[in-house]
Amino acid sequence: MGETCEEQPPTGLLTGPTAGPSTGPSTGPPTGPSAGASAGPLTWGQQDIWRAVVAAAPQERYLTIVRSFAAPRRRPVTVERAALALERLVARHESLRTRLTGPRDAPLQQVSAVVRPLYEVVTEPVEEVCERLAAEPFAYWDEWPLRVAFVVDGGYVRHIVLILCHLAADGHAAELLVKDFRLLLLRDTLPPPDGATPRELAAWQHSDAGRRVSEEAIAWWLEEYARMDPVPPYAHTPEEPRFLEATLRSPGLAAATRAVAARNRVSSSTVLLAAAMRLAGGLTGQRHCGMRVIVNNRFAAGRRDAVATISQEALVVLDLDAPSFDALVRQAWGRAMRAYRQAQYDPYAMEAAVTGAGPGIRSFGCFNDQRLAQEDGAAGASTEPAARRNGAPGEKIEMAAARTDGTGEGKTEVAWTDAMDRNICDFRLHVGGEPGGMEVSCYADTALLPPSGIERYLLDLEGLILEAARA
Repeated sequence: MGETCEEQPPTGLLTGPTAGPSTGPSTGPPTGPSAGASAGPLTWGQQDIWRAVVAAAPQERYLTIVRSFAAPRRRPVTVERAALALERLVARHESLRTRLTGPRDAPLQQVSAVVRPLYEVVTEPVEEVCERLAAEPFAYWDEWPLRVAFVVDGGYVRHIVLILCHLAADGHAAELLVKDFRLLLLRDTLPPPDGATPRELAAWQHSDAGRRVSEEAIAWWLEEYARMDPVPPYAHTPEEPRFLEATLRSPGLAAATRAVAARNRVSSSTVLLAAAMRLAGGLTGQRHCGMRVIVNNRFAAGRRDAVATISQEALVVLDLDAPSFDALVRQAWGRAMRAYRQAQYDPYAMEAAVTGAGPGIRSFGCFNDQRLAQEDGAAGASTEPAARRNGAPGEKIEMAAARTDGTGEGKTEVAWTDAMDRNICDFRLHVGGEPGGMEVSCYADTALLPPSGIERYLLDLEGLILEAARA
């Protein structure tokens, strides 16, 4: 990984249990450097992801996006029909025909005009297929950014699994791909896409207009950095592996979050962010605390339907000395709305700017509500967890803690779900789950939070919101 390669077919088909004599077309892309390929800069969002890849390699598979969905029932789907829909999907979206080229420290994206996508035909359970296909990171210079499996039963495709490289799509783009794939299975054709392509977005970002937007965002971030109190040095001896993730599954948290949100006329995501930042301030002793929040950056015309990686981080800074949790929630809503407008920037220029903000002046981790992308996506689409296990795929997850949530709706559970030696982020909070059962994952550097602290943070987050809902 990391070496420049000429345009050539992938080395072979993906392997796995099959339900027929072939796992898919063996045809690769046209060969030769002049076979309809062109190279250009990465989008700012892609640059952010590449920085995360480099920081975590070779354990960057946590960045892989996994989606699965049921094939339409009203029109039975043969393998041939699914393969044709896949070809049309790849032809429709430039990002699926893109690989990296150039040096590892300054890669470019190279787009091919024609690609015959590979796929598997399998009979495995869907969850096992997701785990297996997402188990290894993508080969960014040699592999297309999409792995596909058709899960068959009774001669027809019942489920489709999509494994996406995060350089090709962010969460919102992944949902758009699921939507388009489902429609192509039903209708065969779709109107031309409206969204800007990755190359068009990158070209604008590197223009004078794009640089002005980046400079404005950097200036705003520096003003916010000036409001923050210092974060104290790490207080714990790091463990091995150094980075651990625990996931809380709570049957009552979703309803409690909605109740607090309705009372304050804000989103449920804002309630979770306010709670996350209040607890962060309790750990650091800060009154003015900053946390980065993932923003999909699709507010402008022509970007809502962009299948590309354009999500970036906004910076939300709160004064935690609020008279009540409800007051903090309302403050978080206003601060977040302003921050979302300043989430488009050159990440390398931003890093250089904020590094000089002063000793200990930095944001505390990252907040990512993944439900936002999923709720905007295709109806009926499901989200499978990425392959984020410490050990072999399918390994039993160790239970860390369990308790009743106090709502009478069931038991809250905390499980250890990932472990890594390297990462770009020392604290990360992900929100997801299915309707009626929220999942919140806390991923932390053990020098910042020991395992017991990670558990306690998640349980305190749940307790804070449940108590606020009863108030």
